[in-house]
Amino acid sequence: MKHATNGWLLAAALGLAAAGGAQAQSGPNLSLGAGADGSSKGSGTSYGNVTDGDLGTWWSPNGATGRISVKWSAPRTVGSVVIREPAGMQGRIGAWRLVNHGNGQVLATGSGAGTIAFAPVSASKLNFEILAASGTPAVAEFETYADGGPSTPPMTPLTVSLSASAAGSDARLSWSVAGGTAARQQVYRDRDPDPAGRTLVADHVPGGAYTDPGLAAGTYYYWVRAFDGDGHGYESAAVPVTIAASGGGGGEPGPGISAACRELIENPAMNWRESPVLTGDQAIVGCLAQSLGTPVGFGHRATGGYDPAGGSTLVVVTQGGAVPPEQQILDAIGTDDPTWIVFDKDDFAAPTDIAMYRNGCTNPAVLAALGGATVAECRDHRLWCANRGVSSASCEDTFFNDRLNDSSLDALKLPLVHSNTTIDGRGANASFIFSGFKIGSDSGGSPTHTSRNVIVTHNRFAGVGHVEDHDLDPDMVRSTGASHDIWIHQNTFVNTGDSAYDVKVGAYDITVSFNRLHNVKRAALHGSSDSRTINAQIATTVHNNLYVTTDDVYGDSAYDGLRRVPLLRRGQSHLFNNVFYGYRKDVLSVRVGGRIAFEDNLLLNNIDNSKGDDLDDWVANLLRDVRDTSGLRVEGSVVRYADANCQAQGAPGDLTRTVGSVPDMLAAYDARSLALIEDNWLPADMDLARYVFATAGKGGLAPYVSPATPGIAAIIAAAPAGCQ
Repeated sequence: MKHATNGWLLAAALGLAAAGGAQAQSGPNLSLGAGADGSSKGSGTSYGNVTDGDLGTWWSPNGATGRISVKWSAPRTVGSVVIREPAGMQGRIGAWRLVNHGNGQVLATGSGAGTIAFAPVSASKLNFEILAASGTPAVAEFETYADGGPSTPPMTPLTVSLSASAAGSDARLSWSVAGGTAARQQVYRDRDPDPAGRTLVADHVPGGAYTDPGLAAGTYYYWVRAFDGDGHGYESAAVPVTIAASGGGGGEPGPGISAACRELIENPAMNWRESPVLTGDQAIVGCLAQSLGTPVGFGHRATGGYDPAGGSTLVVVTQGGAVPPEQQILDAIGTDDPTWIVFDKDDFAAPTDIAMYRNGCTNPAVLAALGGATVAECRDHRLWCANRGVSSASCEDTFFNDRLNDSSLDALKLPLVHSNTTIDGRGANASFIFSGFKIGSDSGGSPTHTSRNVIVTHNRFAGVGHVEDHDLDPDMVRSTGASHDIWIHQNTFVNTGDSAYDVKVGAYDITVSFNRLHNVKRAALHGSSDSRTINAQIATTVHNNLYVTTDDVYGDSAYDGLRRVPLLRRGQSHLFNNVFYGYRKDVLSVRVGGRIAFEDNLLLNNIDNSKGDDLDDWVANLLRDVRDTSGLRVEGSVVRYADANCQAQGAPGDLTRTVGSVPDMLAAYDARSLALIEDNWLPADMDLARYVFATAGKGGLAPYVSPATPGIAAIIAAAPAGCQ
């Protein structure tokens, strides 16, 4: 919404008509302060936006149809409804019906937004059901009145005039408000002039000035929204500010985070709800989100469980209570409401296994597969083995890969992560064992649930050496069902077979960054079938990850090739600034028209290896698997001899090659991503290796995507001696 407006003027502009006859309207809007729910909601929208009196916020469904409801704790007499669409989205609502939820009575039917009048009814909940629409519809306000609605327009609207300029990496805003006194002021920011999906950066701002500090290079758009004493919102036009790229060569320390936030994140003695400064879910989640930073590349929109406009929920998983941790997690990931999940620092101070399969341990088929096990034995594989004389050396393999290797055990399959969720393992010494999560779901190659805006960060996923193509398909993080806006960041994956982070059935706009994969056989399938054309929309950015195969398993034939970093069918993947150790053959595979850009990646292999491989072998075999009409572009990437401490030796082997055509994937990135990448992109040498050694995986130093980063020089100086 680019111009000052209010509800009455918007209604006039839309030509709202009464369904069933216009009435003179009077009395208060009963929806203000009421509850709201619905059938679905699009990314960045909320049910409560239809009852907040603000035309600049709205609900939209996940598709062209859906239900939005207003509800009260006790019945209210309602005789009319006003449905208002947000500016710029008018005319999308088609056929609809209005239903009394309590008895199913259809109160009115019609087409288009406007005033809906009907014989007054007593109701605790009203449903506005959108049956058809042109494009994705949106409802800014779902107003309810005892008779006909508001009788007079609001008073003279406020007019907000905004100007803005850049000062170094800061955006400085100033504005004035005419037509009255603002009771409340907000500042919004976005990367484009479209207000959809913009970020609330400040609320309850006093005066007429605000500075937004520490911005990456690029162009930003700002709005100031002012509210009058009755809660009506008016806003300025979008005003651009361009932050110039720094001239210092990049890689500098970030702008930092507040002392209170740093204390909460870094002090193991301060649990998540113990900060004297950061109180309440929104403040704590805001700290978690700010300190984590934001992704770059295709997944740059992911904010996970943080809603800057408010309403973020913090879930602290605990141990020792009536509800096991796995059930707490299952409950928390089962909602689309913004939810940020962490683990109690005290309860998870010692090494602790979390096994999501345990949620199926009351299932009779599962207990039967384990030979008539008790629930306690199912939940603790070591107890099951001890009670049956299975040695500790073969316990995991017998329990998980023999007894539970059964596709019919649906109770043990991956739990579904819904939209607007973050699973954050910071501060906890916990490991997800055997299997992890699916973001979205599919059946027969078609999406059955699409999730969006999900972050999985700072977790440890430990496989059990499970066989490839295990019948339960126990992936660690699987993005599927056309899910999108996903960030997989600073996790550690250990000893997994199939796989660490798969991408299937058209999932897209995913960033995989700063993870550590240790003895992972097949890291990432991108598209599970040649025939699934939906996989053409796959788009992933994979950067600054560390992939390690240790020297003791270098000669294992299971690690020879097809490591799937990635195996790509259709779609596109951009890999840059990743570091590999102990990878010597067929790192990736590109099929069915897929496209991979492989830029400035460093591959290290021990000169003293059990296979007798040498540099010529690796140059010939590392990046050769390109099939049919697919494309691969390798630039700036090299393979080098190394010692057991992963330190490069000798001259590099140049891996440059081009097969087919590959698009410039940087051209699809947003301006902030481009600025950060440009400032922090390193050539494929040992400085890159040291940077990745220090930052990759759970517990790594804060990399450049975080404002808490100490900068490239400090990170390289703090790097560990090796990567094994």
